[in-house]
Amino acid sequence: MSNELEIRRATLADRAIVLSFHRALYITHRDRVLPPGILELIAYRDFDNVLREDVDAMLKNDQTIVLLGLESGKAVGYISGRIQQEPRRLLRRRGVIEDWYVDEAYRGKGYGASLLYGLEASLRDAGCELLESATWAFNDSARRAHEALGFKEVQIQYRKRLETD
Repeated sequence: MSNELEIRRATLADRAIVLSFHRALYITHRDRVLPPGILELIAYRDFDNVLREDVDAMLKNDQTIVLLGLESGKAVGYISGRIQQEPRRLLRRRGVIEDWYVDEAYRGKGYGASLLYGLEASLRDAGCELLESATWAFNDSARRAHEALGFKEVQIQYRKRLETD
């Protein structure tokens, strides 16, 4: 893991940077790993507006933590997680990773792991006892990264389009 990555909490002043990473994750990266026939099952109307609303909501919500990773002052990735309470569970307070992205040019340096460890520390400080994350079933590199960082796969989700007559 690299010691060169500075990690700091994103603010509303970082909106444009976070939005650029958010777009890269949900459009550019998505299009590289998405198998044929899946886009319609996950697509949104007016996706640009959805992405802007997502970023604004993340940055304004006190139950959401957004961290930026910077190398020599340049933002190279981000991670976001929200705090959830589920009183009926044994581990009641959990952190849920929403987004996790490192610019392609900076991958392989341990920056993704550094961002994850930073988010883990923030969520632990907020009283979370469990960390949860999800990725697309077809995103093999993300699945390998999760496993290498100690996550256990616990659920697979299926979708099917219902045809109309």
